[in-house]
Amino acid sequence: MSRYVGQYVSHCDLCACTKVQCHLPVGELQPLAIPEECWDAISVDFISELPESGGYNAIMVAVDSVGKRSHFVETVTTVTAAGAANLYVRNVWKLHGLPRKVISDCGPQFVAAFMKELFRLLGIKASSSTSVWKSSLRDRKKTVTKPDQDRSELEI
Repeated sequence: MSRYVGQYVSHCDLCACTKVQCHLPVGELQPLAIPEECWDAISVDFISELPESGGYNAIMVAVDSVGKRSHFVETVTTVTAAGAANLYVRNVWKLHGLPRKVISDCGPQFVAAFMKELFRLLGIKASSSTSVWKSSLRDRKKTVTKPDQDRSELEI
């Protein structure tokens, strides 16, 4: 009997339209902030499942969010975030420098691993602090709020 009811409800248009939503309502999409400089924010994506040519079967695409200029780098579908960072350094970074923001639909884990490897390749030591350790926050506030310091030195 329960199988019959489940099957009936799954095929009923009226039931589908009046179904109770058991999750929070979806919020409005928020637009991305417009970067101030070219190549400050980039998007990285992959075109994959292409016919093999010269040992490559995918393309990594790095697009500038301001000027919409792009670089296309041949790669393979099995490239990792570390491999993508290496491709970025060899083909894009040497021309445009380090981005302030990376946007990708490959997921936050990919972006984190990409940036971690990018920092390692460039010799940048990334350190983080937590809100639990108030001393690091206090030190930053002291630096920013010194009245006699030139404000142009405070830009990050």
